[in-house]
Amino acid sequence: MSRRTDLTGTKNVDYDKVAKVYDQVRTSDPKMMHQILREVPLGRNSIILDIGCGTANNTLLVSRTTHARVVGIDLSSGMLHEAKKKASEIHLAYASANHLPFGNVTFDLVFMTEVLHHLADVPPMINETFRVLRASGEFCIATQSHEQIDHRMTTRFFPVTAKIDKGRYPDIEVAKKHLRAAGFTNVRSKPFTFARIPLGDEYLETVEKKGYSMLHKISEADYQEGLKELRAAYAAGDRLEYAPGYTFIWGSKST
Repeated sequence: MSRRTDLTGTKNVDYDKVAKVYDQVRTSDPKMMHQILREVPLGRNSIILDIGCGTANNTLLVSRTTHARVVGIDLSSGMLHEAKKKASEIHLAYASANHLPFGNVTFDLVFMTEVLHHLADVPPMINETFRVLRASGEFCIATQSHEQIDHRMTTRFFPVTAKIDKGRYPDIEVAKKHLRAAGFTNVRSKPFTFARIPLGDEYLETVEKKGYSMLHKISEADYQEGLKELRAAYAAGDRLEYAPGYTFIWGSKST
């Protein structure tokens, strides 16, 4: 399988193709992972699952930060191929989020970063996550609210992406409802806005290489028009700054 939009197998974006340039334009996100790891006591005896690990940038960061056993799954063989080149100390598996190949009560923490919108059917994934979590285990979904999508820099230059992604990204309250229905307790959401940062040439390069999945969803005409405006902004010396905003949705598995 090579073309997909989600971890359940729906075809659309060719992530095996994206994998070839992914690490040129996307890296691990220490600030995001700090927001997750600060909430859960973890150590060498902990077992962690990263759903939709991609090329394992965050998976590897978590492994080296916690020294725990970390497992990553993805449905792109291309992404996993790239991950295996640099992440020999973590365990990687080609697997669906809706059919996790692990036994009951295996993990202390399950997390997914910017993956929820790739899922065609969210409840089965949440049910599976609940199954594989140990008692007192935690589940964290790092995603974006519809309001946070409106404030993206990509929305400024590619406004059609906001409409598309509001259709892909589940509403935060709907996602929390799914967690409660699966049996999670202490379900909560924590919006967080990171410090404003200037966008240098690396942002333009990421857009030019379509490093953001939503750019694969729009028409070529819309993409080229937005890219032209973005290049013009750089040429004019506009100071482009962005304060990334994410929402962390948490659920606990009670003892």
